[in-house]
Amino acid sequence: MADAPLVLLAAALLRVPARRIRALALGDDGALRDWVANESATRLAEARRDARRALARLDALGARVVALGSAEYPAGLRDLADPPAFLTVLGTLPRPPWRAGTAVVGSRAADDAAMAAARELGATAPAPIVSGLARGVDAAAHAGALAAGAPTYAYVGYGPGATYPPEHGALEEQIVAGGGAILSELLPDETVTRWSLVRRDRLQAAHASALVLVQSEAEGGAMHAVAAALRLGRRCFAFVPRDERTYAGNARAVADGARALPWNMAEAVMRITSAS
Repeated sequence: MADAPLVLLAAALLRVPARRIRALALGDDGALRDWVANESATRLAEARRDARRALARLDALGARVVALGSAEYPAGLRDLADPPAFLTVLGTLPRPPWRAGTAVVGSRAADDAAMAAARELGATAPAPIVSGLARGVDAAAHAGALAAGAPTYAYVGYGPGATYPPEHGALEEQIVAGGGAILSELLPDETVTRWSLVRRDRLQAAHASALVLVQSEAEGGAMHAVAAALRLGRRCFAFVPRDERTYAGNARAVADGARALPWNMAEAVMRITSAS
């Protein structure tokens, strides 16, 4: 339908259950009709008004809505039990089929060796490079890809217009200018939360055909992405721990089924590439 983005955003604003919005995004509006039949005319009018404002805000930012049923939608995300009904996207999406490239994840407080490894992976691992625009490993991986002229995609835990961390606004612009994209399952200007960061981790894992953990403590946020990659059957790698504390997550990932990578970067990239 021509007004599909408006209807999807209005449904999200009405807090329609996710499974019903997914059905709507795939062209089945029956579940939505059943739901809104019990909504007041005032609530429906407010949702339509706010959805129009959200679309205008996206347009002002140069972003758009990509629905689950769209050919543009990242194919790998459809492997999830709970794929987003829609994404808000700033930038250029690759032509399908997807499930290609390398997700690079890790600590926000990475050490020098991990930062160097993330940059090298961004430049030399199978493209596109997928990460989360966070400080530390994520930013280094995106920067490495940009320096090498490789496309890179950032799944973020905030809506368009609410960049986090705020100092990464320039990095966002560089990713888009380099032919990549910033992708979110949130509405424009929605701010980051701990839960939204956890939720976006599954999207990074689903998008790419392989995931590499560079450095993480046992309870680091990147471990959510590792767990998602293993559940999805994606090829999963982790660098051999350099110490028992700040790399405890790497040890756990290998114990759970990730393949160990050496710190010789040429060898590490060869192993990632040859397994593809």
